[in-house]
Amino acid sequence: MRLFTCLPFPVHVQGQIADYVLSLVPVFGHTQPSWVPKENLHLTLHFFGEVEMQSAAKLQVLLEEASGLCPELQLATGKLSILPSPKAPRVLYIAVDIQPAEAPAKLVGRMRAIAVQIGAETETRPWKPHLTLARLKIPLMPELSSLPAPPSLSFSIDAFELMLSRLNPSGAVYSPLKRYPLAGS
Repeated sequence: MRLFTCLPFPVHVQGQIADYVLSLVPVFGHTQPSWVPKENLHLTLHFFGEVEMQSAAKLQVLLEEASGLCPELQLATGKLSILPSPKAPRVLYIAVDIQPAEAPAKLVGRMRAIAVQIGAETETRPWKPHLTLARLKIPLMPELSSLPAPPSLSFSIDAFELMLSRLNPSGAVYSPLKRYPLAGS
């Protein structure tokens, strides 16, 4: 099973972001990016990749222990940006500020250690909190300054989720497997 952890966004936040995305669609016209559906809008913490059933059971236990490392979080959306660089745009995203800043970084670090422990995929690059809006199939992008600014949203997150990702020709379908309340929630 293909697994990842994320901070799920409240439904009302997903709706406001989806409305913003609709304002961007005409600007990208012929480049036909792959827009993230409203129900898939979240902030990825760690992608574990394909995990065997036995390892998935162990993963769930270890994530339960890790959830105590992080208090409830305050998130705020920031500016629009691209990854990996302006010269080779592949992902259009909204930056996200998280407070307290050190808490999710510590949680992600623990998730990376868990991935190694269960033999799953892990990442070595620094974690960068962001909300993916689209994946660019053709690396052409209008100037970011010419695009409407994303909505300024602030909200609380009191849990993270372990998600199952199923790949279909029409895109990924995500299903929550387990919710992990953060410390103090």
